[in-house]
Amino acid sequence: MIKIRNQARAAELGLLTATVIWGSAFVVVKDTTRAVPPSYLISIRFGIAFLLMCVIFFRRLKKIRLPDLAGGAVIGILGAIGFEFQTYGAKYTTAGKNAFLTSVYCVLVPFVYWAIKRRKPKLQNVAAAFLCIAGVGLLSVGPGFTIGSGDLMSIGCGLFFSFQIVAIDIFTEKRDPILLTILQTAFSMGVTLPIAAVTEPFPGRMETGTVLSLLYLAVFSTTAAFLLQMVCQKYTDPSKASLIMALESVFGTVFGVIFLNESVTIQMLFGGVLIFAAVFLSELQPEAFNFRSRKAKRRVRAEHAKT
Repeated sequence: MIKIRNQARAAELGLLTATVIWGSAFVVVKDTTRAVPPSYLISIRFGIAFLLMCVIFFRRLKKIRLPDLAGGAVIGILGAIGFEFQTYGAKYTTAGKNAFLTSVYCVLVPFVYWAIKRRKPKLQNVAAAFLCIAGVGLLSVGPGFTIGSGDLMSIGCGLFFSFQIVAIDIFTEKRDPILLTILQTAFSMGVTLPIAAVTEPFPGRMETGTVLSLLYLAVFSTTAAFLLQMVCQKYTDPSKASLIMALESVFGTVFGVIFLNESVTIQMLFGGVLIFAAVFLSELQPEAFNFRSRKAKRRVRAEHAKT
């Protein structure tokens, strides 16, 4: 039988893999929104992902129960709203800024837990929140203290993703994570398709590159990455999970510079560093601030090594 410790390590590696995929998705989404309107883009990627998962896991579908539907609905609707904000944000800002501003969800998760599960955030979470606010200001506020619509949408995405992460943690405690992922994609498609039909023109003839981009988003960024998140988060502490997933902002910025030739100013760089520092501070364990505790642990390890 696999030890729990190994399961946790494998889960962290799986989340990191999903994070790399999501980092690359910022570039693909930014490029694809030039040909496909945002809501249609979301509904298409979730629709393909839903069909693909139904084919792969069709035997599990008969196990769906009402609590699974409830969990999938909550996770899917929160995700759909978050992706609406993120995809429209990508259309009106750079992939790098979109990635970093989205990552504020990591700082928000402890406060969402406080609101829902009455777990009071630590002092470091409060300090991280102030760091994050400063970073967001540097990253998004332009001359004359103006902030672009794409930046605001990216921040809104982070807010809804923080609620989604908490919902995933709650529902995967007792429900099958794969079933929840399948239902999540179904509800996300169900929310975004009517929005697209009412507010956006249907995309006409699409070039081969656009089709391949949609398939990449559906197969890798949605099906594979969401399955990794849902399964791996079941075996990972939500705070640690959010810290690992925060790395998507770094990968998103790097991919944006490499593939879209996006420029990074000194102000943006400092803003990104502050946001990443806020995320890191928010997820540090209390023992990291306690010198005596660390010293005692080293002494215990040394004593064990002698015996």
